[in-house]
Amino acid sequence: MTEQDAPANLWDGDVNDAAVEEWVEDTTAYDRVRQTIDVTTEPHTANEIADRARVSEPTARKYLSTMADVGRVKRISTDSGATYMRAPQMLAMRRIAAIHREHTKDEIRDAIKDLKEQRTSIQKTHGADTVDELTLDLEAGDDGWEDVARWRQIEQNLEIAQAALALYEFDPDDSHTAAARAAASDTDRRERGAFSDDSSPSAA
Repeated sequence: MTEQDAPANLWDGDVNDAAVEEWVEDTTAYDRVRQTIDVTTEPHTANEIADRARVSEPTARKYLSTMADVGRVKRISTDSGATYMRAPQMLAMRRIAAIHREHTKDEIRDAIKDLKEQRTSIQKTHGADTVDELTLDLEAGDDGWEDVARWRQIEQNLEIAQAALALYEFDPDDSHTAAARAAASDTDRRERGAFSDDSSPSAA
């Protein structure tokens, strides 16, 4: 069972018992802790994660500490003890890998060019060189705050797209692209656009 095959409602408490039993049989304790933490967006205690991952609390704590040491998990200290959640940078890393896997260098370069043009348009509209400069010029309730949000998203997407392009240094022959593109139908690609879903620089 892959990470995507893990029960989708791990935190909802209504997962079918048979599905959970199958998940436990098909995975190791480490896999279950990893898959559980990968779907957490809010801090949880080791005991809560252990319960959802069907492991003991000491086992969960051991694996969570290991993953925290390598940056996969964010450990948060509280007065009542440590809590854990998926490290925010993990999502960005996955988006970078997905964009590199699913798009050619030319597609990524075109996306970067488009993002830069969008940024330039906002800069010209407001006469600001940086997003911080724009925030200082705005009053509360100004419509320009929408452009601040857009600008910040553009900057984030640029970083991700540029990182995905940089990965081509390790794949100079573009060897992965033919297989990746063959796997996606023309209809699917038209519906998704150049970038979309988790592989999209514009995804939140």
